[in-house]
Amino acid sequence: MTALAVVVGALVPFAAPPAAQAAYGVMIQPATGYIVSRVADGCGGERPSHTGIDISHNGGTPIVAAYGGTVSTRTFSSGYGNYVVISHPSGYTTLYAHMASPGSVNPGQTVTKGQQIGVVGSTGNSTGAHLHFEIYRNGTNVANQGYTCKTNVTRGAAIPMDFPGLGGSSTGVNADYNGDGKADVLAVSTTGQMTAYNGNGNGGWATDTLGGGWGTTRALIHGDYNGDSKGDAIAVRDDGTLWFYRGVGGNSFQASQVGHGWGTMRLVTGGADFNSDGRADLVAIGNDANLYLYPGNGAGGFNGGAIQIGNGWGNFSMILAGDFGTDGKGDILARDTSGKLLLYPGNGSTLNNPYQVGHGWNTMTAITGGVDFGADGYADVLSRDEAGDLWLYPGLGGSGFGTRIKVGHGWNIHRLIA
Repeated sequence: MTALAVVVGALVPFAAPPAAQAAYGVMIQPATGYIVSRVADGCGGERPSHTGIDISHNGGTPIVAAYGGTVSTRTFSSGYGNYVVISHPSGYTTLYAHMASPGSVNPGQTVTKGQQIGVVGSTGNSTGAHLHFEIYRNGTNVANQGYTCKTNVTRGAAIPMDFPGLGGSSTGVNADYNGDGKADVLAVSTTGQMTAYNGNGNGGWATDTLGGGWGTTRALIHGDYNGDSKGDAIAVRDDGTLWFYRGVGGNSFQASQVGHGWGTMRLVTGGADFNSDGRADLVAIGNDANLYLYPGNGAGGFNGGAIQIGNGWGNFSMILAGDFGTDGKGDILARDTSGKLLLYPGNGSTLNNPYQVGHGWNTMTAITGGVDFGADGYADVLSRDEAGDLWLYPGLGGSGFGTRIKVGHGWNIHRLIA
């Protein structure tokens, strides 16, 4: 595999991320308190049947969702007392028990990371005010990986463990090609050379020239399409064939053809989960101006055919997928011909009505991102202007973007940036 463009010139770093968020995954602590028990561990006294993390704190203090998802359960039992279960992407579920009241959310409701769902209590089989917290992935209890007995945790801080499938610091879309846990960029030059720009999580890059032969590639899309937590790439070639470049780490890839007939697609993006099955999908605008979803099969392919999820998209000249709202659902940024930048929030199957998050974008000649270049938990955008300058737009968690920062120049030597 080859080609991503090399960054030319000085880079302007942006603020260093908090250490915990940079190093670990994207779930956050649901409450503030002191760890008095773990799974099958009483922190000094044996509790072999215990199934969660006990976070001791005063009754009435807030409990928040550790990650975005859908409330699957809100009920009462003699053991858990008042409790809530939330389903997340990639097979994750979290449980919050002994709440003082039934909670402030309802089954079927979508919640965002950090949204309050209840308050600490002592209902059910409990001897004092605390939150009993469980984390499962595909039925396996994984909570112990992130907690140490007799330590304090703070609500909203990153849980110190990795969350495969949630994208780590890439907020659901993986663009890590060298395996260091930080988001990277691929670029194809006007001469067909590819270069990997390996990000350092603080605004800088290290370049790695990967090779030539990319002159027939018309679209390049990043993501983790087989769920192995390594950055992959999808390429659309001039002949309409679709190729999966499986990332194996070290900026290396293994290629296989996974489709054909893509010559009718005007714009293609992807890497986010649009249908809530925990797999990275593709989204494309056809020559008929309709928007189509191609569900990923979790192995680098896209089975089941196209699903129309929108129409009237002929007015857009750029689209970019990402989880900009950090709720685990794929969203789309789209630039129209007047230069407006619109965000279409995903709802787990289609897209909700858009809202404007930028203007004056008709001066931009390339856009990429939808991943977290700053390791603060929010998806960012990189965009190149007509002068060849590269700009970082820090994500604000679905409410737009912060003040842009120039992070490179000379990028007009690149035909594709992904």
